[in-house]
Amino acid sequence: MKFTPRLLAVVCATLAATSVSANDNDKLKVMTRNLYLGADIFPVIEVANTQPALVPMAVSAAFQQMQQTNFRARVQAIADEIHRYKPHAIGLQEVSSVYTQHPSDFGYSQAGYPEHAADTLYVDYLSELLSALESRGLNYRVAVTSTNADIELPMVVGGTPEAPQLDDLRLVDHDVILVRADVQESNPLANNFTYNVSMQIAGTTLAFTRGYTAVDIDVKGEQYRLVNTHLETGGSEPFMSLQAVQMNELLSVMQMTNPGSFPTVLMGDFNSAPTEQPFVSASGIPGLDGLPLYPPYLQAVGTGYQDLWIVQGKHKPGFTCCFNADVNDPDAQLSERIDHLFVNPQSRELHKVKVKVVGDDAVDMTMNGLWPSDHAGVVGKINFAE
Repeated sequence: MKFTPRLLAVVCATLAATSVSANDNDKLKVMTRNLYLGADIFPVIEVANTQPALVPMAVSAAFQQMQQTNFRARVQAIADEIHRYKPHAIGLQEVSSVYTQHPSDFGYSQAGYPEHAADTLYVDYLSELLSALESRGLNYRVAVTSTNADIELPMVVGGTPEAPQLDDLRLVDHDVILVRADVQESNPLANNFTYNVSMQIAGTTLAFTRGYTAVDIDVKGEQYRLVNTHLETGGSEPFMSLQAVQMNELLSVMQMTNPGSFPTVLMGDFNSAPTEQPFVSASGIPGLDGLPLYPPYLQAVGTGYQDLWIVQGKHKPGFTCCFNADVNDPDAQLSERIDHLFVNPQSRELHKVKVKVVGDDAVDMTMNGLWPSDHAGVVGKINFAE
C-alpha cells in the first residue's frame, strides 16, 4: 500500500481518535461543538449603524454566504466526528433554524417588526444533525434546548435598485445538549441571560439573546451535571462586560442548582481565552460602568472549575478559533483557544483526562472543501478516582 499524504493524514487522525474514543470502562466522554450559522453577521450590524437603507442588501449577502457554506454538507463532517468518538453527551452552540417569507411584510406593523414571523423553513440544523447521526447508526436524543436570539430582517431577492423585491429572513438560535441512547437524563434547565446585546436595525430594536442549557445525566450508575453555553463575543466594549456578567450569572445559577452534590462539566463556546486579564468595565451600561470584571475563563478557573486541556498537560496550544467566514481556506490557521471543557469535581477527584481538538485538520474538510465549522470542537474523556 502506498501512503500518500492524504492517506497518512487519515491514518494519523484515526490513531489519535483511538486514544480518546470509547471502551466499556470509560467513565464519561463529552464533546463541545459550535455548528456555525454559516455567515458573518457583523457586516449587517455595521451597515445598520452606518447606512440603514442598505440593510436588506447586507442581509441578502449574508444569506448567500450561508448557502455557500452549505450546512447540509458540513453536518456530514460533524456527524463523522461524533461517530468517531461517540461521546455520552454533546454540547452544541449556534444550532440554527432558518426561515424565509415571501414577500416581506417587514415594517408593516407599528412596532417595526414584521406582521407575521417568517415560517417557511429553509434549514433546521438540529434535524439535519440528528438525521446524519441516525444514518451512521448512532442514536442520540435531545436532552434540553434553549431558544435564544430570534432575529428577522428583510433581504433583497430581486427587482431594481429603485424598487427592490424583498423577502424576510429569520434566524432562530439555540443551545442544545444531546445525550447518547444509553444515557439517562433528568432535571433539564434552559434559560436566557439577563444581560444581552440589543441594537436598532432597520427601524426596530433586535435583541441578540444568548443562553445556556443544563441537565443531570447518569452514566453507568454515576451522576454528573452538564452545562452548555455560548457567551457573548469579547474583544471590545460593551461586549466584554456583557460577556463577563453572563458568565457570572451562569456560575451563580449552577451553584444554586447543583450545590456540591456531584461533578459538573461546563462546556461550550466561551469566547474567552486563558490569556485574558481582569479589566474595568467601560461599557456605558448603568450599574456596570467602572466595575472591575473578570473574563469568563478566569471566572471558571477561579471558582473551582479545572480546564481539562491544562489538566492533561498537553503542550500543544489547543486552538479552536477561527476559520474564515467562508470556511473554505485549507491553509487557515487557528489562533485562539476559546472553546473549553471545564470540570468542577466537587467531592470527587480527577484520575485521568484525555482531551483532543477535532475538526482542525484538512482531512476533516468536506469533499467540496469546507471546514465542518468556523470553530474546531473539543472532545474529552474523564475518569474520576474511585
